[in-house]
Amino acid sequence: MELLLWSLSAVAFGLFFVYKYLTRNFNYWSKRGIPGPRPLLGFGNTLSAFINEPTELEKSWVQKYGKIYGVYEANTPILTVAEPELIKQIMVKDSHIFSFKVTDPILKAGAHPILGKTLVASNGQEWRRARSVISPTFSSSRMKSMYAKVRDCLNELFESMEPYGKNGTPAELKTIYGNLTMDVIATCAFGTKVNSYRNGNSPFIHNANMVFNPNPIRLLMQMMLPTGLLKAMRLKHVIPESANEFFFEMTRTIMRERKRQDMKYNDFLELAMNSEYNEGKDGGYGSANSSGDDEAKDVNGNVNTGKSAYGKTATAPDPYITNEEILANAWDFFTTGYESMATTLSFASYELSRKPEIQERLHDEVRASLDANGEIEYDQLGKMNYLDAVVSETLRLHTISIRLGRMASQDYKLGDTGIVVEKGQTVEIPVYAVHHSEEFYPNAPAFEPERFMPENSHKLIPYTFLPFGTGHRSCVGTRFALMVVKLALAHVVQRYRFVITDKTDIPVLLKSSVLNHTPERVILGLEPRAL
Repeated sequence: MELLLWSLSAVAFGLFFVYKYLTRNFNYWSKRGIPGPRPLLGFGNTLSAFINEPTELEKSWVQKYGKIYGVYEANTPILTVAEPELIKQIMVKDSHIFSFKVTDPILKAGAHPILGKTLVASNGQEWRRARSVISPTFSSSRMKSMYAKVRDCLNELFESMEPYGKNGTPAELKTIYGNLTMDVIATCAFGTKVNSYRNGNSPFIHNANMVFNPNPIRLLMQMMLPTGLLKAMRLKHVIPESANEFFFEMTRTIMRERKRQDMKYNDFLELAMNSEYNEGKDGGYGSANSSGDDEAKDVNGNVNTGKSAYGKTATAPDPYITNEEILANAWDFFTTGYESMATTLSFASYELSRKPEIQERLHDEVRASLDANGEIEYDQLGKMNYLDAVVSETLRLHTISIRLGRMASQDYKLGDTGIVVEKGQTVEIPVYAVHHSEEFYPNAPAFEPERFMPENSHKLIPYTFLPFGTGHRSCVGTRFALMVVKLALAHVVQRYRFVITDKTDIPVLLKSSVLNHTPERVILGLEPRAL
């Protein structure tokens, strides 16, 4: 009997200490007078996003608790900030303090030896060094060079759409646009063709889709468990390693082939290989870029010099990029770039189908912008105000990344709020909720491109439009993504009218995701226009 009592006491004490551990921070926000949703034992507020529609949850939290509130990821307190002036402070003015970007489980990959090296996951000097190598990929001269390549990729898009236009069969545009964006990325960043349209079971598309359809249980574990425990459990990443390895091996194959060639590609992979660090060989570097154009400058405006041949010694030993960083950022190009551009094009097409008057106004602008050959010149694309407004409103209404995060590198007083963000603490911006705020965007649920027309720019509140982030850690590929989306949408609208059919999902059928707002499918009719 005594042994039983001792055993029960030990179990009780054990459960008590487990309970105290799981709830050790659950009074963090209440002690500081900061409101927020009540956490759940062991889960904090993480489970809420799995059992509720995440975007609706985000909007309801801001409406209920205000522009500053606290949540818990497991038992870790996270400060949420939706006030524009404070967003400016965090993301721009004091970005040197919030220079560490907190990443979602798709990209955090704390237990993964390669995917922790993406620009999104990198911090400090490693981030600055790698970005100085990668950012010239999107210089003005390279953008113009890639523009022609994107235009060539559109020919295959039109071929794939033609049967739907002829026989009136509804088209599943998310898949069609996904084929386009995968071909564009492969062509512009890696100098290769993947023939997505001709291969109905393209391994590129299959593996990219695996990245954005993670197993919910695996995702929950990745969000809640510490990195050390993930490593002990050999859970490298929320995505099956077969999908990750597909893109790693593809990049390795292209790199090996290029080293055997004597050709210039002038793309992301060439820039990376020219600055690759190879320990113990030829001083350590592949070679630095020496084109003399703005693509040879790093983020600080410094020009790199050196020979342009793989494997030769560079005259400028810094910046450089490691092999793991090349593989990681190639993975990011293929997967994130594919999903974001295909999603934006899909949502834009859907919204245009529901607003014929907006679609016709856009068509009129496109027709007026064509040259004698029926093309849109690079400089002209940037002058198409209504096209820009349609894309911007699509990105506002259908924000892909639901939240953005930053981590404080030191204790920080948050404006005049009286709140001190402690060193190592995470601050998150609820981007989707900000984009759907009636205060910032009256009649927020409506698709109204006029919000972003030049004559209405004075009505827009700074730092309330954040589809690509803002500040020095905004998306490095923003210009490229916008160029692809605008050019593709303009030429499709020139050729087809989007119409709703009995197969169209209203509202759009969304993927089940706690991290991103993306469609499962977008089915529309394509009515051919007279060219």
